[in-house]
Amino acid sequence: MMNELQSGDPQDNRHDPHSTGGATEADTDTTSTATATGASTDAKTTTTESANDTAATATNPAASHIHFPLRQVVTAIVSIGALASLWYARAVYNTHTGTSFWLFWVALALALGVWAAAIWFHWWRALLNAARIPIGIVLCVALCSFGMSQAAIVSHMRDEGDRNLDYIIILGAQVHRGSPSLVLRYRLDKAAEYLRANPGTTCIVSGGQGPNEPYAEARGMADYLEHDAGIDASRIIEEPDSTTTVENLRNSRTIIDSANNTGNSTSSTASEPSIGIVTNDFHVFRSLQIAHDQGYTDVQGIAAGSPRDMLLNNMVRESFAEAKYLIKH
Repeated sequence: MMNELQSGDPQDNRHDPHSTGGATEADTDTTSTATATGASTDAKTTTTESANDTAATATNPAASHIHFPLRQVVTAIVSIGALASLWYARAVYNTHTGTSFWLFWVALALALGVWAAAIWFHWWRALLNAARIPIGIVLCVALCSFGMSQAAIVSHMRDEGDRNLDYIIILGAQVHRGSPSLVLRYRLDKAAEYLRANPGTTCIVSGGQGPNEPYAEARGMADYLEHDAGIDASRIIEEPDSTTTVENLRNSRTIIDSANNTGNSTSSTASEPSIGIVTNDFHVFRSLQIAHDQGYTDVQGIAAGSPRDMLLNNMVRESFAEAKYLIKH
């Protein structure tokens, strides 16, 4: 009886499948299995996510940090340059300078537009090396030549000339009915300032009549100096036949030589009078170059100002004029 009671002791539940002890062991096994399965799943998930992140970074570099592609930035800059050139072309055209150089800025805008398209669509890469090298060489030579001419122009933009020169030659520019153009007025005002400070200097105004001018430039220049600047007419000599800077200096030199031969020169040195060339700052270098090529030996530049808003146009145009002169010369 006691054995039966002892064998039926409710505390002895090791063999009872519904007992608490059995459940604990089963739960422990189940939990271990679930934990292992969860860990394995988490590991697989982490590995998958890491692989996805790596693939995303490899296929999209911008995913790691924000940046602007160089191609887009350069294309935008060149496109802005094209629009700016078009705007400047309109500004130059509206000044009515009498030249067609405003078309250069239109052409530059078109060239910049093509350049922007070439960058965007990778046209440059499509060119063969046999074509890239000559194009690169031409561009480098052109840029270097332009830079050298600009440096030469700038080197004479502040020339003042010595005091008491025997002659000054004022180079002509466009005249309107009743008044000189703004560019020419700068030259005339600078010449008047010099003539008032140096009463022994004689002035030659040089310039013929262009197709869009009411009279010869020399006539308009002389009127301005006499009536607006107060220079005595006896100190002004007109040269009304020239149409270029080369002719300005050649014809003026003929007048000076003729005056010296007849004894009418105010020069203290009969063989070679001292001469100053009055022109806008951007034009002094080429004027002196032409004068030296024509045999002027004692010649100096006297730089007048120029409209600041048109200085870029005038300096670029002067580089082309210099190239043209060198080719012809």
